[in-house]
Amino acid sequence: MIEVRQAMSQMLAAVLEGPRRLTVRDVPMPVPGPGEVICEVAACGICGSDLRYLAGENPWAKHTLGYEKPNPPNMILGHEVGGTVSLEGSTVRAGLLAFRTCGHCRECLRGLSQLCTRTEHLGHGAGWEDREFNPGGMAQYMPVWRANVYELPESVSFEQATFLDGLGVAIHAVRRAGVRSGDRVTVLGAGPIGMLIAQAARTWGADRVVTTDVYDAALECAGGLGLDAAVDGRGAAPDEVVGELVEAAGGAFDAIFDSTGALAMQQAALRHLAPGGMLMLMAGAAEGLRLETACLAGERTVTTSSNNLPEDFARGLELIASREIVVEPMITHSFALADAVKAFEVAANKHETGAIKVIIRP
Repeated sequence: MIEVRQAMSQMLAAVLEGPRRLTVRDVPMPVPGPGEVICEVAACGICGSDLRYLAGENPWAKHTLGYEKPNPPNMILGHEVGGTVSLEGSTVRAGLLAFRTCGHCRECLRGLSQLCTRTEHLGHGAGWEDREFNPGGMAQYMPVWRANVYELPESVSFEQATFLDGLGVAIHAVRRAGVRSGDRVTVLGAGPIGMLIAQAARTWGADRVVTTDVYDAALECAGGLGLDAAVDGRGAAPDEVVGELVEAAGGAFDAIFDSTGALAMQQAALRHLAPGGMLMLMAGAAEGLRLETACLAGERTVTTSSNNLPEDFARGLELIASREIVVEPMITHSFALADAVKAFEVAANKHETGAIKVIIRP
């Protein structure tokens, strides 16, 4: 059951009380801890991971830590945040890096902090277990570490800032894939992360960037963002779809980014990697994925990408500010915080609603 409940309290928040139990309710105002400041949230995006939390999954633990972990009670969702923060007496427009790593575990010391198992993550219910309400961006106010506040240029809106988290993820994946000048790249799934990957790949020098999806809004958005081709995958076998992408790109792919998580699509992608090419599984390996010897010959690689590094986040802000990455065409819906339940329903039913990025405005 999903309901809206109002009570006399200090601020409004969208609280995930359990699977399929999202409640918009009043909760106590957050009190900043050591090294923290309070952000007045202006905009917060709904991410695909938020939909999975609502369904009872924990995508952060599954894809980064590699195991299933129950969600804490009373999670305030939201990690794609833009808002204002008071710093040294001045009000600053800011985008927020939503996670902090420990800095001293083996992964952090090896330069792999994106894999830190002790990560504290706003809106993901990680590292805030001692608080009554796990903080997130779908609230009027939220705590954040002072070091994770990135001042926004006047040219970057709060709505654009909600893409910084996903853009950091996209940049990290593109860097891991080693995309370079002249590469042929395809993105399977033209959602927000897919379109950010596509644009980042072009920024990193890719010569041909193509994509596919199965609903009109995503395909139209991909075309509007200047991709070389956007193939409609409805009613076609995955091998046919990927084959059409290869034809549009002019040959096998140096990098394939799969954001669908679909077994048949991943198997088809494996058959169309160029020598030295990489298949990046953004949604993880599908259950039952088979890696035949021929698919890995010629130094082909199959791997995953998890989270991002602070420098990826900072680079993303530069690219949005310079208009090398454009995000506004992906914003399809906007809701007040009081209507968060409806916002999630629109985001979850994208084929009917045409949703790509849904933004909540506290």
